[in-house]
Amino acid sequence: MKEYEMRRKDKQVSDPKWMEAILRRGQVINLGLAGEDGWPYIVPMCYGYRDGAIFLHGAPVGRKHDVLAVNPKVCFQVTLDAQVASNELAAKFTMKYRSVMGFGRLRTLTDPEERREALDILMEHYGGPHVRSEDVNSRVWVARIDVESVSGKSSVYPPESAESP
Repeated sequence: MKEYEMRRKDKQVSDPKWMEAILRRGQVINLGLAGEDGWPYIVPMCYGYRDGAIFLHGAPVGRKHDVLAVNPKVCFQVTLDAQVASNELAAKFTMKYRSVMGFGRLRTLTDPEERREALDILMEHYGGPHVRSEDVNSRVWVARIDVESVSGKSSVYPPESAESP
């Protein structure tokens, strides 16, 4: 995959701890997919993050599965603190945000223990209980994205340490 440099270096955040903090705090991940027809498809999803991997769950059938069957390469994006920064001058209108974007390959988890661990990571992300029901575990689709590259961007907010996102 070709790497691109961020045009606005003043907004770039390259601290891995900062990016991990954004991924740990985020509530929704936007998952980008591309199937054989070349049309992009974006799906907002709940997720969990741990040790360089993103965990997802959802219905076991649907468009996302059709697209992933053709191409397991994905991109993702998480944004925090999005807010319009208005101004009397149109040229000074902007957005405030903190975001992380990345790329990886998605793999559907089929091993019952891997699935249970992934669902537990998801529930931990939202402060929920551990998954105890085998019935729920067996009915949902569970996947893992192994993150291959990630970049961070912060607009208007001052540069922060890893603890501040």
